[in-house]
Amino acid sequence: MDIRERLLEITQSWKGKRIAVIGDIMIDEYIIGKIERISPEAPVPILEIEEEKYVLGGAGNVANNIKSLGGEPILFGVVGDDQGAEKILNLLQQKEIENFMIKDKERPTTTKTRLIALSQQVVRMDREKRHPIKGEIEINLLKKVEENIDKIDLFLLSDYAKGVLTPSFTKKVIDLAKAKGKKILTDPKGKDFTKYKGVNYITPNEKEAKIATDMEENFDIISCAQKLLEIIEGEGIIITRGEKGMLLYQKDSYYYIPALKVEVRDVTGAGDTVISALSLALSCGANSLEAALISNFAASVVVRKLGTSTVTPEEIVQVIPQNIKIDKNYVEF
Repeated sequence: MDIRERLLEITQSWKGKRIAVIGDIMIDEYIIGKIERISPEAPVPILEIEEEKYVLGGAGNVANNIKSLGGEPILFGVVGDDQGAEKILNLLQQKEIENFMIKDKERPTTTKTRLIALSQQVVRMDREKRHPIKGEIEINLLKKVEENIDKIDLFLLSDYAKGVLTPSFTKKVIDLAKAKGKKILTDPKGKDFTKYKGVNYITPNEKEAKIATDMEENFDIISCAQKLLEIIEGEGIIITRGEKGMLLYQKDSYYYIPALKVEVRDVTGAGDTVISALSLALSCGANSLEAALISNFAASVVVRKLGTSTVTPEEIVQVIPQNIKIDKNYVEF
C-alpha cells in the first residue's frame, strides 16, 4: 500500500471515534455589512449591517471540526451565565455535539466580534475575562471528565489562555488520561509549556514555539522542537509554519512537510483544524507522520475559507496529492 492509499484508508477509519475536547470555549460573532460613508461625528467609516452570524470558536471550533470530519466530540468547558452561553448551547444542540458546560457567574462567555466589510475584517472586539477558573468550577469540570472517561478514545486540550486550563487542572486531566492509557494532544498557549508535561503531542505555531523556548532572536526550528520535546516528555512536536507547512519532530526522526500551494483567504482557526484531524488520525491507529500529513492537508482546505470554518473527509481526500515521496527528512509532493 502506498502512502496515498494509506492516508485515504485512515480518513475512512475514524468515523465515530470519540474525542474529548477540553478547554477554552468561545463564540465568534461576525457582523457583516458595507461601508459607503464616513461618520460626521468622527473620521471613521460607517458600517451598514447586512448580516450577523455566530459560530463556535476556540475549543468549540475544535469540536465542530471533529464533528464535521465524522468523529464524535465530547466538549468540556466553562461559559458565563449570559446570552453568549445560550448561543453556544444552541449551536452545540443544532450540531448534535455532546457537551458538559460549567456556568461561571463571575465571567462572561468569551466572545470575539468581527466587523467585516468587502470580505475584509475592519475591527475585532473581544469580550472576556482571562483569570484562572476557581477551585469549585475546576472540581465540577474534572468530575464531568471523570464520569465520561470510559467512552473517550483520545483527549485533546484546546488552550487559548482564557483560564480553563490552569496548571493544576491540566495536570489532573493528563494524569486521568495516562491512567487509562489514552493519548492526549494539546494545542498550547503561553510561555510556560511545563504544564503540558506528559501529553503525547503538542501543536504550537512557530511564534508560540519561539516564545516557549526563548528563541525569538536566534531561532533554529530543530533545536526548538528538541527543547519542546524535552519539556513535555512526549512522543512528538508538530510546529505549524503557515505557508512553509509544518515540522514533525520526534526523538529519533523529524520531517519537514511542505504546505500545499493554495490561495489563502483566512487563517482563522487553522490550528483548530490541524489538531482535530491529527487527533482523529491518531485515534484510529495512524502513525505520527501519517497523522501529520493528513492534518497538513486539512489545513490547506480550511485556509481557503473565510472565517472560522470546518472541513470534511471528502475535502481532504480531494487535495491529497497523487505522489507523496519521503526523502530522508523531507516530504515531497
